Amino acid sequence: MKVTVKEIAAFYESVGIKHRITGEENVSVHSFCPLNALKPGSVTWARHLRKIPIEKMNEVHRKESLILVAEYGEILSGTEFPVIYAENVQRAFFLMTEKFFGFLNPQNRERKIERTAVVDTKQIGKNVYIGHHTYIAKDVSIGDNVTIMHNVTIDGGHISIGDHTIIESGTTIGAQGFSYFKGLDEREVCAPHYGGVRIGKHVKIGANNTVIRGCLADTIIEDDVKTADLVCISHNDIIKQGAQITCGVMIAGSTTVGERSWIAPGVVLNNAVNIGENSYVGIGSVVLKKVREGHKVFGVPAINID
Repeated sequence: MKVTVKEIAAFYESVGIKHRITGEENVSVHSFCPLNALKPGSVTWARHLRKIPIEKMNEVHRKESLILVAEYGEILSGTEFPVIYAENVQRAFFLMTEKFFGFLNPQNRERKIERTAVVDTKQIGKNVYIGHHTYIAKDVSIGDNVTIMHNVTIDGGHISIGDHTIIESGTTIGAQGFSYFKGLDEREVCAPHYGGVRIGKHVKIGANNTVIRGCLADTIIEDDVKTADLVCISHNDIIKQGAQITCGVMIAGSTTVGERSWIAPGVVLNNAVNIGENSYVGIGSVVLKKVREGHKVFGVPAINID
């Protein structure tokens, strides 16, 4: 598919993205590429103008064509290729690629239940995809426009999944947690987990995550939460709206992660810790105590770095 500068600009106009153009509006491209792997006939993007290799981009443009989508503001000089300056350039670029090249996105797959999936629940919304070798128990409720990829297990108590949520391959939701006490015979007994898991709308759960069901109450993941791969969310955790949890994070039980907080790769959060909203936990940190709202912590053990 070919798309011109003029067509991209018309799309930005239609969705209310502030923009302006320098260069020829009839230049067309048929693909996209990152800034560090330029290829002819493509559109790319850049947030920081000082990092743009103008001469190299001019060479690529001479071979066929190149379009740059850049952050709205300062105008580049010396460019032979057309530039579309757009506010919030990352958002603008990827909205544009989904508009014109969305057929290449595997997430935009046919909505169906694959034949090797085992689905016992009847509570399934509209326009749902369930991948190969996935198991979903009867007490699970699934909203509209949900994507559940391959080799996922969702089982254990009542589990609800909100609209537009994506669950990547290899994830387990609803497993019993690690909480033991000595029984009458002095052997270790796992505490019963009577709760479930509540997952909100527009949530993204990465590959190979584990979400443990609650013990006496539900484990809760609110709307717009995003997790990367290899994240463990334990029993009775509450992950508040818009929190982002990156790769390899381990969250012990009964912990609250505040709204719009950022948890960097490799972090460990101790049990019953409260992470305040809009806070930042740096890479590899071990958090043993409360992080106040809007604060940054880092280290082992984590300390305030504001």
